[in-house]
Amino acid sequence: MTNKQRTIIFILAGTVVSVLITLILVVVFFLGTIYLLKDSPETVGRVFPFVFITAIVLGMFIYQKLVKVVITKFKLEDKLDPLFGPRKKNKLD
Repeated sequence: MTNKQRTIIFILAGTVVSVLITLILVVVFFLGTIYLLKDSPETVGRVFPFVFITAIVLGMFIYQKLVKVVITKFKLEDKLDPLFGPRKKNKLD
């Protein structure tokens, strides 16, 4: 398996983990908002967009930290290629 293939698999798995983290945060934050604002249910609808955005931002932050920890812990620096790095120029001498 080449480094490029490992990188693609790592990114796909990371995307699934990121989506799961974000969904879990949305559910937890939304349930927490409902619990905290149970006396005024009309406020929940107004607060939900902020809760949703906060869950997305926090999910991205957690994902970034998690990726750094996984890459460092399993020593993946040399096993993953940058997908969008500078291309090597062929010199014709």
